Amino acid sequence: MKKRRVVGLAAAIVILAATARWWPDWYWTYRTRNPVRAGAELAAKNGCLACHAPLQREQHDDPGSRWGSVPSFYRGNLMMYVNNPKEVEDFISYGRPEVPPKKRGAAAPSAPPAAGRKAAPLFHMPAFKGRLSSSEVHDLALYVMAADGYQVPDSGTVADGFTLSRKYGCESCHGIGGSGGVPNPRSFTLTVPGWIGADFSSLVRNKEEFREWVMEGRSNRMAHNPAASFFLDRANIYMPSFRDVLKPQDVDALWAYVQFLRDQPWGRAGAPK
Repeated sequence: MKKRRVVGLAAAIVILAATARWWPDWYWTYRTRNPVRAGAELAAKNGCLACHAPLQREQHDDPGSRWGSVPSFYRGNLMMYVNNPKEVEDFISYGRPEVPPKKRGAAAPSAPPAAGRKAAPLFHMPAFKGRLSSSEVHDLALYVMAADGYQVPDSGTVADGFTLSRKYGCESCHGIGGSGGVPNPRSFTLTVPGWIGADFSSLVRNKEEFREWVMEGRSNRMAHNPAASFFLDRANIYMPSFRDVLKPQDVDALWAYVQFLRDQPWGRAGAPK
């Protein structure tokens, strides 16, 4: 019996040692997991980006469709194609924001073509019902809306923060909608931290620390922490200093936008106020 325990313990140690390199990935993936990040992964995995996020994020023509083009996730014009979030999920599930086709999984027929266009669209939106679970459809829809900025107000401080975020490429590093997950080798978490989830609360305790991160590239608290500074200095991607670029009211707008994202149902609200 004792011999078996020793063998079992030795085997466990070998397995743990062999998988040790993946522990940080597993831990931080779990810690920072959120629906928008999951939706982004689904979009990449299922080929959505081939049509909806083409080169330069521009839309390409779709002769014969009612709109004349394939919508890009990043053009901010999702409102032209859907009337509400439910229709986004319908589009993914059935290929259109209407009653599902009778044949499960089949692409829905196109709307009557506009005058002067061909009878059928060149590109057909596939129906993912039966291919994706309802929760996956929901996550994918949240990603699409986050990429588009669909739920961001049209005006006001939050809208200004959203515009600044896109102008300076903040979400290229921090993830669409602040969802995180962008690889950052040699950093402590191996990814660039997002604005939603537990990482943000650990790195940003209040608005003043947020201002320090934006204006100086790191907070005073992290700058005086030898361990934190070690990983911040060695990471491939580092936070730039916007001290000479942004005005105080710009930082206020960015903070308002981040708070808006964290207050969404998928944002795991709880950011420092």
